[in-house]
Amino acid sequence: MIREELEKWLKDNGIEGKLEHPAIEKFGDYAVRTGKPIDNLSLCEIVEKTEFVAGFINIWIKKEFLIKEAKFILKDELEKRLQKNNEGKKFIVEFAHPNTHKELHVGHMRTLITGEALARLLETTGGKVFRANYQGDIGPHVAKAIWGVQKMMEESGEGVDDWEKKTNSEKAHFLGKGYALGCSDYDGEDKDKIDEINQMLYQRDPKIMDIYQKTRSWSLNYYDDFYARFYTNFDKLFFESEISEKGKKIVEENIGKIFKKGKEGAIVFEGEEYGLHTRVFITGAGTVTYEGKEMGLAYAQREAFEYDKNIHVVGNEQKGYFQVVIKAMDLIDPWFEDRQFHLAMGMVTFADRKMSSRTGDIVTVDSILDETTKNILPLVKEEGVDKKAIAEAITIGAVKLSVLKSDPRQNSVFDVKKSTDLNGNSGPYLQYTYARCQSVLEKSTMAEQEIEVEGFSEFNETELALLRYFYQFEERIVESSEKLNPAILAEYLLGLARKYNEFYGKCRIVGEKEEGQRLFLTKITGKVIKDGLKILGIETVEKM
Repeated sequence: MIREELEKWLKDNGIEGKLEHPAIEKFGDYAVRTGKPIDNLSLCEIVEKTEFVAGFINIWIKKEFLIKEAKFILKDELEKRLQKNNEGKKFIVEFAHPNTHKELHVGHMRTLITGEALARLLETTGGKVFRANYQGDIGPHVAKAIWGVQKMMEESGEGVDDWEKKTNSEKAHFLGKGYALGCSDYDGEDKDKIDEINQMLYQRDPKIMDIYQKTRSWSLNYYDDFYARFYTNFDKLFFESEISEKGKKIVEENIGKIFKKGKEGAIVFEGEEYGLHTRVFITGAGTVTYEGKEMGLAYAQREAFEYDKNIHVVGNEQKGYFQVVIKAMDLIDPWFEDRQFHLAMGMVTFADRKMSSRTGDIVTVDSILDETTKNILPLVKEEGVDKKAIAEAITIGAVKLSVLKSDPRQNSVFDVKKSTDLNGNSGPYLQYTYARCQSVLEKSTMAEQEIEVEGFSEFNETELALLRYFYQFEERIVESSEKLNPAILAEYLLGLARKYNEFYGKCRIVGEKEEGQRLFLTKITGKVIKDGLKILGIETVEKM
């Protein structure tokens, strides 16, 4: 990697500092802050020139080495070099987390998209990744949904068997309405009846288990449809119902050591001693809480995949929760120390809409996809192609990039129009740029071996600006992986697309004397965009 060679060269010259890419291209490929002028800086094999400006040494890389890096990418040799970054390391990426008996909403969508991108980044850089999904399939929310579903069935005259014949989406929406109705009735005079259903669920009462199992399967089948559409396949689904008792047992075994009896007989973890806050792990009534269940989950995940790092991709509103449960895990078993990490995800909002699953006023993922597809279909103008398949790939690309171009720790606003804008920072813009590259290559009659750079010193300013962008691809992948931030790679790809389209607008390609080197730049651009999007979990299309 060019950066590594530069770091060694600077160290040999006694220069300490972090290499950065100047915001303004005329200041070189790299810059390092020094604070004072450096005279007589000896150049190394890859450096063309240096210049001291305002406390920085600006560095230009020789064009032949930029070409060498571009060819390295084109020959698929980059993968081996990337693998060394996380070679031998094992990761669990735990993401998505939709509770059964509810519809998939935009918050789940963001963790699903981000988790898959992180898994691919870690795999690309050599890590072995285990995709995990922890879902709430028992508890008050399930009782409310079952109550509402039973009530609606009684009113409509339709039974479970009638609903079994409907689509996964229809069944999921029905559960969503049932949950909203259950929440409404729970706040009224039916609280005790719904609480009774909840107790029956924990006791696995045969009177409730049939409808519970069937409605649970409706949710899981509905979620599976979305996992497939978003190109995600989990290695294991973990469920609250399966780890609840194990978590309770672990907490009880550590009373007096890690946990203490608090008010009204509750079992608590007194976090103040560690700069945290106190949380209940088992209630006074003997019910294990989410915190207690997390202890059971920790061991279940360790048993399934003995990892080096477990990355929990969960909303930032759970930050205090994770601080406590991770500390409790560390104290129970030192094996867990420094192995748990909470990636605190920001919220997704809409400028013109509000969401509440309790009232049924939510923005579901399928409604987002349907609305996005309506905007996408007019963009697919190529004749003689499967427009439905292309529109689906572009729809998923639009939704995914709208999520991934923002730092996952920051809040983001979803905008359908911006996410489908071919002239903006969007997934379709990247897919269109890739399709443009393929179109250019298809129009040329030049043989494969002739697509080459000849006389690199003759690159014009626009060509050179594009050439100077390729070598950063590897850096951005590694940085995205290290910082668990897919937005770094997404922004790089958008920048590359802008560079290529500027080049495309200024430089004729086919039929020109520079056709070989311009096709070379086109071919590498297409490959980097395709490979980069694949790492982010987005498919390219050959035509649009």
